[in-house]
Amino acid sequence: MHRALIVSIVWATGVTVPPARALTSTQLAASVPARPSIHKLEELTWPQIDALDRERTMFILPVGAIEEHGPHLPVGTDTYGVMHEVNEASMRVSRALPDWSIVLMPPITYGQGGANVIGDMLVHPGTYGIRQSTLRSLVADLGGEIAQNGFKWIFVMNGHGGPTHNIAINEASDFISDTYRVTMLHLTGLFRADTAIQARGEKMNASHFSAAERHSFGMDSHAGVGETSAMLALRPDLVRSTYKTLPSRAGRSFDDLRNIATAPGWQGYLSSPAKATATYGRAVEAWWVDGFTDLIVRTVRGENMFAHARVPETVPPAVAPVLAKVLASEAAFEAKLESWLLQHNKR
Repeated sequence: MHRALIVSIVWATGVTVPPARALTSTQLAASVPARPSIHKLEELTWPQIDALDRERTMFILPVGAIEEHGPHLPVGTDTYGVMHEVNEASMRVSRALPDWSIVLMPPITYGQGGANVIGDMLVHPGTYGIRQSTLRSLVADLGGEIAQNGFKWIFVMNGHGGPTHNIAINEASDFISDTYRVTMLHLTGLFRADTAIQARGEKMNASHFSAAERHSFGMDSHAGVGETSAMLALRPDLVRSTYKTLPSRAGRSFDDLRNIATAPGWQGYLSSPAKATATYGRAVEAWWVDGFTDLIVRTVRGENMFAHARVPETVPPAVAPVLAKVLASEAAFEAKLESWLLQHNKR
């Protein structure tokens, strides 16, 4: 639930923000030869990590999800997408900032919530997630370890669009930034609110589909044209050929999506996956990579990203009742766990 045709946030919300300054980091990156400054955290020894320049080392934390994506896409779609973007953006950033080291962290592959909740299915055979409080704690725990080791720059790239999932990452990032006086940013939230980046996305969409086609897709928020196209570009071997015959499930408001998702036999997708193409998927992924690259370069060069809007900052009112059910279910599970621990520890 990440690569929507027109990205604002899953299940739709609007935002108006001041125009953002766009840098030509892609052009800059192409002019500088690559150097071996990208590291996988799990492959380093602790002395190698300790030797990194605290002021010129950035950590990138990918966050994905395991979520149903219709009958045609793998449940790891969000994770496949964000890992591609992390790998590509890190190479671009390395060329643009040759004096910096980039440390790629192993991904958090479980997210909070799934599109199945739109259809009032809190438990679904294709979705395996964690509580919002767990995700918030995971992101904060890892960011805190990085900050307490003296590193100053942490970027989170997230592949899942659920509002409460994104809010958890926002809160964790803000907590670490405020508490340890470092820069920890949720890039995906900034990406979705950046008017210049979104304008480039609209232009890209128009170059691949007519206005009538784009209108027919509705809110392409889950397993539709965008995500199916991305997976055709990244992992075509995992896309079931039945996507070509799936009927359109287009909705233009959250109420429309609810009607689709709560109808008997809903297969877990929205929009028009049959219209997907690998060519469009490559363009979508390049858009995300370019946007992430720009945001990182702008940040380390001094732009105050904390002054920029993010999407979402709060739960959109239209989806609040649905998400309240999810959070209530998570609270009930947590209460069961705490009760069990209390009784278990008394034995």
